[in-house]
Amino acid sequence: MTQTAINYGKVLYQLNVPKESILETQRLLKEVPELSKALENPTISFEQKQRVISRVFPKELHNFLSVVCKYKHAELLNEIFQAYQEHYNEQKNILSATLYYVTPPKAEQLEGIKKFLKKQYHTQAVALKLKEDKSLVGGFIIRTKDHEYDNSLKGSIHELQQKLIWR
Repeated sequence: MTQTAINYGKVLYQLNVPKESILETQRLLKEVPELSKALENPTISFEQKQRVISRVFPKELHNFLSVVCKYKHAELLNEIFQAYQEHYNEQKNILSATLYYVTPPKAEQLEGIKKFLKKQYHTQAVALKLKEDKSLVGGFIIRTKDHEYDNSLKGSIHELQQKLIWR
């Protein structure tokens, strides 16, 4: 993530734009890739980009998106929204973590993982992103900013191999 995107993400947080508006903007950019391409395209005039912004995106983000386009940083929008989310979580004492799994965890397993992470990191809440990874063979891996908890079959096999090598 670039420093520019991080700076924009922090500014977006400070603007107190409703989270729903940000999520709506992200959804629009994801579902209609032509919008991103239009905002990034240097051959499209700034005035045309402003017209698109005012017609398509939530009103609360018009000025912000116009500034991003004015300074030709529209290609960073996904990074900016990611930086916003990370800053938001940091300010609200929410831990961001990713759970890599082979078979989807049950609701009670997810709650147990969140409870463990809350206790471990002394946070109010946990934003847990779920990603399937068949290469783990079995089990799961939890990654936070500064730590990895590897409870996978692949990790266990690797650990065993390392022990055998050192003998």
